[in-house]
Amino acid sequence: MRPALRWTIVAALTLALVVLVAWGESLLGADSGAVVMVLTFAAGFAWLWFVVAPWAARGRAKRGP
Repeated sequence: MRPALRWTIVAALTLALVVLVAWGESLLGADSGAVVMVLTFAAGFAWLWFVVAPWAARGRAKRGP
């Protein structure tokens, strides 16, 4: 997967999180807290999977075994 696509996925999840934190209660009602918690987990996991993991793998490959 191209780096730009990975960053786009993470940015979209983060933007959705910001929107839900700001206007979640008016959009979803009382259950917005659960949705925000799940989206926070998804955005954090996407950050680790799409951004940190490839960066760490490149760093390890450059150092050697």
